[in-house]
Amino acid sequence: MGNIPSLPLVLCIWHDANVGGDDAVTLENVAAYHKPTIVHTLGWLLKDDTGGITIVNEFYDNTYRGRTFVPRPMIVDVIYHKLSKFPKPRRPTAPPPPA
Repeated sequence: MGNIPSLPLVLCIWHDANVGGDDAVTLENVAAYHKPTIVHTLGWLLKDDTGGITIVNEFYDNTYRGRTFVPRPMIVDVIYHKLSKFPKPRRPTAPPPPA
């Protein structure tokens, strides 16, 4: 499996600004767009301070990429997880001999 970072694995739930692109907005439909988008970002927590958090989702050659920075006021929750392997399936035991 190789060299795995010794950083915490987190799921960050946060409010994105919901920059709409080409969405046509009118006074009648603006309420549908006038709210943040809730985003779930999973990755290794590289830095956490009063300014916000930096999460990365790729690791290779002792470097990181796939960086996401989330400003502190936009964070809803940060949930810590552990990265683990699935257990190997057990071999079935032999049935008992007939009585």
